[in-house]
Amino acid sequence: MGLDKKPTLHDYWTRHPVLHSSFAPKVMVRECFLSILAFLHINDNDSFVPHGQPDYDPIQKIRPFVDYLNAKFKEVYQPQREVCNDEAMIPFNGRSRFKVYMKDKPTK
Repeated sequence: MGLDKKPTLHDYWTRHPVLHSSFAPKVMVRECFLSILAFLHINDNDSFVPHGQPDYDPIQKIRPFVDYLNAKFKEVYQPQREVCNDEAMIPFNGRSRFKVYMKDKPTK
């Protein structure tokens, strides 16, 4: 869904020739996806801290999942000296609170 943007969730399973997508219906039935989407919850809303308050975390809703993945990634892969990641060369045009404008970035 991140690669093939549709106006609504139901459009990923439509048979309309203009909006038809062959990937989503092959992977999962629409009702099953909507059921998972409705009930999948990663963090407790009782501990939610609103934006602008002390201890606010922008990824609070998925923080346990991110922490789990980071721990597993550290177990599985230890980068060596030769690994280099140049973030300045990765173009990004999406909306993100974490986005920072860098005037000297070679790829705008």
